[in-house]
Amino acid sequence: MSRIAIVDYGMGNLHSMLKAVERVGAGAHVFLCTQPEQLRRADHIIFPGVGAIRPCMEELARLGLDEALR
Repeated sequence: MSRIAIVDYGMGNLHSMLKAVERVGAGAHVFLCTQPEQLRRADHIIFPGVGAIRPCMEELARLGLDEALR
């Protein structure tokens, strides 16, 4: 079973995205990711975008997700 992580950095309507991916994910395990180790265990990563990139990058760095995404 494929593991799909949706990066949760506190911005956007991620629960709607989670439900949509679950619906079309062909049985994949879809989860919201807030920790670097979760990213490392994912087979696929969805990085939802927002218009305000500076606050986005600051929050990713605060959570330690910036390095894990690289």
